[in-house]
Amino acid sequence: METQPTITPPRGLFAEILSLLGSFGRYGQALSALAGVESREAVALGVRLLVMLLAALFFAAFGYILLIFTLAFLAATVLGISWLWILGGFTLLHAVLAYVCARHVKTHVRTPVFEQTRSEIASDLAALRSRSAP
Repeated sequence: METQPTITPPRGLFAEILSLLGSFGRYGQALSALAGVESREAVALGVRLLVMLLAALFFAAFGYILLIFTLAFLAATVLGISWLWILGGFTLLHAVLAYVCARHVKTHVRTPVFEQTRSEIASDLAALRSRSAP
């Protein structure tokens, strides 16, 4: 024997609005829970990537130092000069390069950036100030 579905009578506008607000609340709650899970995963991924980047920088610096020592010993063998003098020359070369880079940064840090945008905003502000109030 088939049972017929029961038809519920209309609940009214106020009840439907409350049901809609409840649905929005549950949707927002589910969305914020999902955002919380994804943000924790994103933070964990970011930390792992940061650790790997720091490890890569460490190993690159260590490899560079070993390369400099290898070149110093190779040059000492080929040229017959003490490796300490060659390392001193490499140190002096690196100090000069660091000074040149620092001077370059110092000259470019003092130059203003976004000069056209700054002048455009200044002219807009001057035009706004020159207008008389109604």
